[in-house]
Amino acid sequence: MEIFSDIFNFVFQYLDNITFLILSASGLMIIFGMMGVINMAHGELMMVGAYIMVNAYHAGIPEPIALILAALGAGVVGVIMERLIIRHFYKQLLSSLVVTWGISLILSQGFLQVFGPSVLNVPTPFESFQVGEYSYAYFRVVMFIVAIAMVVGTWLLLTRTSFGIRAQATMEKPEMAESLGIDTSKVYALTFGFGSALAGLAGGVFAMTATISPFFGANYTPMAFITVVVGGAANVVTGLLSSVFTLAGIQTVTNNLFNVYLGYVALIATALVILVFLPTGISDYLERRKLMVMTRGNDDVE
Repeated sequence: MEIFSDIFNFVFQYLDNITFLILSASGLMIIFGMMGVINMAHGELMMVGAYIMVNAYHAGIPEPIALILAALGAGVVGVIMERLIIRHFYKQLLSSLVVTWGISLILSQGFLQVFGPSVLNVPTPFESFQVGEYSYAYFRVVMFIVAIAMVVGTWLLLTRTSFGIRAQATMEKPEMAESLGIDTSKVYALTFGFGSALAGLAGGVFAMTATISPFFGANYTPMAFITVVVGGAANVVTGLLSSVFTLAGIQTVTNNLFNVYLGYVALIATALVILVFLPTGISDYLERRKLMVMTRGNDDVE
C-alpha cells in the first residue's frame, strides 16, 4: 500500500506540474508561438481574467459562468490591445517586446490604483481525498481536466474549423491569404483575442488557488515563455505538449529527489539544454523528422 501511495503521489505531482505549465502557456502558445508577438502583457491578461473571476464570484455568479466571463473579458481586452497597438508591430520582435512590456506596466499599475494592493479571494471548490498518508484536492483534478480541454479545444479550432484554417494561412502567408479574399486584419484581431481569452480562462482557474493582486501575472509569465519557446512554433499544439511533458517530468523527478527550488532550477536548465541543441524548438525537430520519414517512404515506394 505504501508503494502504491508513493507512486500515486509522484503521478499526481507530475500531472499537477503539467497542468500548471499548460494553463500558464496556452494563451501565449497562440500569441507568441503562432503569431510571433512577444507579449510581455501575457501575465496581465491572466490577471484580468482573475479579477473578473473574483468579482463575478462575489457578485453571486456561479463559478463556471464566472470562468466564462473571465475568458470573454480578457478576450475583449486582447482584441482592443490588438486593434489599438499590437497591429502596428507585427514582424517586429523587439518593438513588440517593448510595447507589450509597457502595456503590462499600465495594466498592473492601473489595477493597483483602482483596486488597491489586494482583493477578495475565491475559495477553492470541492474537498480533498486521501491516498495513504497524502491528501489531495479534487480541484487539482478539475484543473487538469480544464487544461487538457483547453489544448483539445485549441487543436480542434485550428484544424477542424474554417476560422482555424484561415488563421493558420494568415500567420504563415498573409499576402497570399489576402489574395484569396481572407480579411487578414480581422483574423489577426480574433486570433489575438482568442489567445487572450485562453490567458483569461487560465487566470480565472488560478484565482481559485492563489492570492489575487495587480502583480498576479508575474508568477506565470516566465514559465509560460520558457514552455512556449522550448515547444517551438512549427506546430503550436504539438510543441506545447512535448515541452510540457518534458519540463514537467524533469521538475517532478527533481522535486522528489531534492526540493521544489531545485525542481525549478532543473526545469530552466533543461530548457536551456534543449534550446542549445534545438534552437527552433521541439516541434520544429519533430516536423522535420516527420518530413524525412515521409520522404523516405515515398522514395521506397518509387
